[in-house]
Amino acid sequence: MDTDSRPVQTNGQAAGNGRPCPSNADEFFHRALDLHRQEEADSAAALYQQAISLCPEHVDACFYLALLHRAMGAPEEAALWFGRAHALLPKEAAIAYELGTTCYSLGQHQMAIEHFQKVLSLGDTHWQAAYNLGTAHLARGNTSEAIKAYHRAAQQNPQDADIHFNLGLACKRAGRLEEAMQSYLCAMEIAPDDAEVHYNLALVYKELGCRDEAVTSLEIAVALCPEYGAAHGNLGVLYLDQDKVAEAIACYRRLIELDHNAASARHILAALTGETTAVAPSSYIAELFDSFSAHFEERLLVDLEYRTPWELKSLLLAAPDGPARFERLLDLGCGTGLVGQVFQEISVCRVGVDLSPKMVEAAAAKKVYDELVVAEIVTFLEQNQEPFDLIVAADVLIYVGELDRIFATLARGLARNGRILFSTEQMAGQGYQLRQSGRYAHAFSYILAMAARHGFRVLSTQSANIRKEKGRWIAGDLYLLGV
Repeated sequence: MDTDSRPVQTNGQAAGNGRPCPSNADEFFHRALDLHRQEEADSAAALYQQAISLCPEHVDACFYLALLHRAMGAPEEAALWFGRAHALLPKEAAIAYELGTTCYSLGQHQMAIEHFQKVLSLGDTHWQAAYNLGTAHLARGNTSEAIKAYHRAAQQNPQDADIHFNLGLACKRAGRLEEAMQSYLCAMEIAPDDAEVHYNLALVYKELGCRDEAVTSLEIAVALCPEYGAAHGNLGVLYLDQDKVAEAIACYRRLIELDHNAASARHILAALTGETTAVAPSSYIAELFDSFSAHFEERLLVDLEYRTPWELKSLLLAAPDGPARFERLLDLGCGTGLVGQVFQEISVCRVGVDLSPKMVEAAAAKKVYDELVVAEIVTFLEQNQEPFDLIVAADVLIYVGELDRIFATLARGLARNGRILFSTEQMAGQGYQLRQSGRYAHAFSYILAMAARHGFRVLSTQSANIRKEKGRWIAGDLYLLGV
């Protein structure tokens, strides 16, 4: 995950007084300046105001009063007085620069951009303005403009690690991963003890598929900053990818000690140590799928050869005596909307529910749902008032171990003569089991018992390869239930 950009930099320079003022106004100004330096803020502010009342064009008084207000935590007042000084001396770069930094602090990013651009038009060697221009563009999502500005700042001040850090951040957000890597390497050379640099470099390595390099960078990050929870979390994931279970366990235990994503860490730790819990935490599921949302379908369909929605549809249509079209479809754990697409032609109204806001956002872009809700599925079903003719849960129950409550709410949410379609991961024996993957597997006998307990008829079942994991197929079962 990206860290926030480094803070806006200020240089605190004053503008020169471009217009003559009465001597008594200057007296008030210099007395105010002395009090300002002595941190007598209220008295200094009063004297600055007296200087301005005697000489409304006293640029220095306006400028230093603005600095004082900003130091006192009143950025709106600071912006007002910087603006007045800027109106008096529009070609003074120092005033335009401070006005830009204040606008940025107020969240007025477009105005900040305009002022930093003004500074650079007055003198292209102002590297702080170029840096902050990049940061303001980055805040607005203008990654290409941010990259240009950071490059300009780096040309003027190549030994500033923050410039290279934010340049790396902008390149990463723009998908220019090789450039991001080079920028973070530059930052690392300048600031080798900065854990954030190593962490962000690791994220780029990970996206480039350089897993060994990513692990090395994360190990350096946690050595430099043992309380860096995000680094421990990503390191745990990479250790698991390399089947280094003992090392991963140590990472998740450390996350629990740090109380960083502790609920998720406890779930994964349970999976790694052979403990079977009842359900994966909602926070774990939401975070997991939020992190996958950008490349979810590409990874699922291409890398993992996922076909479960299509196979569930085939199971449904192959069953005798069933309807060929459904009035209301509920897609539980809708993800990016694959089920909505696959079942669109045999359903009239489609509702999708998912814990991940980013997944729901991706599903909305497909425009196949009549309603999309960010919610936990049991909560949604308990609150739902209008029943559904078809409920589909493709690879959803693999994040729930104990299914009694879900089956109870499914029974209440299903219309008369309705159908339920879902997939599970296979396991031998009885009951259910939490696996090292963090997902649950369910025995065939357990599903049959749950169905019988809640009044469902098992209309059809089928074994299937659910998806690939590390190049191997995960065996699963598909179920069609009715009432």
